[in-house]
Amino acid sequence: MLEVKGTFRLSTTKFKLPWLPLLRRPQFIFYRIKISIPKKIPVSLIYTIILLGVLFVFSGGVYDWVDQPYARGADANGNPLLIMREQDRQFILEGLVAGIVMFMGALGLYMLGQATTDPHNVGRATSYQTIGIILIVLSFIIIQRMFACKTDKEC
Repeated sequence: MLEVKGTFRLSTTKFKLPWLPLLRRPQFIFYRIKISIPKKIPVSLIYTIILLGVLFVFSGGVYDWVDQPYARGADANGNPLLIMREQDRQFILEGLVAGIVMFMGALGLYMLGQATTDPHNVGRATSYQTIGIILIVLSFIIIQRMFACKTDKEC
């Protein structure tokens, strides 16, 4: 077998193509190409796909996908806006920001969980716990502020 860059391999066995007997056959050598695909999907790829799917759902991606026309984040005069005042509608950017903030809160919960996994290193556990609580409180405040701006006319 001849090894080629990547996952393609060339077989050393030659095979003949059918040819007309009165024409001169060109001197080409054709090899069979064998393509091997990975037998196991990497775990990090699976986690990445799951996290991107959750971010899509948290961000209201299904709503943005179905809602026509897309709300792009500007008022009638063309001035940029982050939050749409109607409660049953959202801008694409508003949903993306809300999804990222929710992920920030989920990261804080993950950090709280990591603080309990290593009981022998108290300093690391304390820092994980502190960072986790800060992220949870900060994400809660941001989401509440976004909701207050959405329901209140003055923001």
